[in-house]
Amino acid sequence: MKAAVLKKPWTLRVEDVPEPVADETFALLDVKACGICGSDIRYYMGENPWALHTLGKVIPNPPNIIFGHEIAGVVKEVKRPEYEHLLGKRVFVISFKTCGQCEACRSGNYNLCKETMHLGHGAGWGEQDYFPGGMAELCPVWYTNMIELPEDVSCEEATLLDPISVAIHAVTLSGIKPGQKVLVLGSGPVGISIIQAVQAFGAGTSICTDVCEFPLKLIEKWGIAHAVDASKADVVSYVKREMGGADVVFDTVGTAQSQRQALDVLKKGGTLVNLVANETQSAYRLSDLSGERRILTSANNRYEDCLLALDLIQRGIIRAKDMVTHVLPLEDVQHGFDMMMDKKRNDVMKVVLRP
Repeated sequence: MKAAVLKKPWTLRVEDVPEPVADETFALLDVKACGICGSDIRYYMGENPWALHTLGKVIPNPPNIIFGHEIAGVVKEVKRPEYEHLLGKRVFVISFKTCGQCEACRSGNYNLCKETMHLGHGAGWGEQDYFPGGMAELCPVWYTNMIELPEDVSCEEATLLDPISVAIHAVTLSGIKPGQKVLVLGSGPVGISIIQAVQAFGAGTSICTDVCEFPLKLIEKWGIAHAVDASKADVVSYVKREMGGADVVFDTVGTAQSQRQALDVLKKGGTLVNLVANETQSAYRLSDLSGERRILTSANNRYEDCLLALDLIQRGIIRAKDMVTHVLPLEDVQHGFDMMMDKKRNDVMKVVLRP
């Protein structure tokens, strides 16, 4: 079968690989859509964002990772009778499986399990000739990790369930209360999902930023928040002028500058949620956290976040259809990556591949 394979940093090829098979652990999925995630870009450049977020370590990636964890498709084959009702059905795939036995899993923090197996990442599989992922014609998926899609949600829209789930997890962690003022730094798929999701949590005045015009135009079209071009406006001055400061700040940019902006506008008792883990050093004074300000990090998501994400898409609170900007055949995967890496020149939010 054809698959998009990361051979090594900066080397991505579409090549023939062995077909996976259904067994007692995995069903076989005929992949209909797979999104290109921002983390895929980081893997492509040689980083391992899952290890940074979850383990706090720099871990090299193995060769021959079949990319793709934002996966939707049709169940082609099962080997367990209790799942035969899913044959021929369209499903979204929760792309990670935790061990269920470690301290993190047993304490309810299974999204931090260090033994996680992850489709499209290479994590947790041990030695493999090819590490399975969704940018392929067929993909092995855990029986327990398939969510049947309703008729009114397309496979292309379903690829957004993963970043929306990450957004919902961060919003839930923030402890946001109705009427609170929100700032989202960065309006990529996760940031733009946060600015929509906080509406369901009762947020008050909201502001989001980016340096690309396209996501800001989307937000203005929806009329749900103020959209600020961070390359042209002073973000701190704008936030203080428009709402006096922010109760909750979500940083999806992860630079020293974005951290400084976040702390400069964070109100007393406010919460800064960081969604990016990298090697950036960011200095701050202890007084920056005075008045019971707090900094949290958000890593991955939980299974229940996916169910809420699907509900928010169905109810139109999350506008997934508007977020899918490009749909390409698998053979054009390199073009998709190139567009994602140069968003300022391309009106791109989510690139979806159709294997």
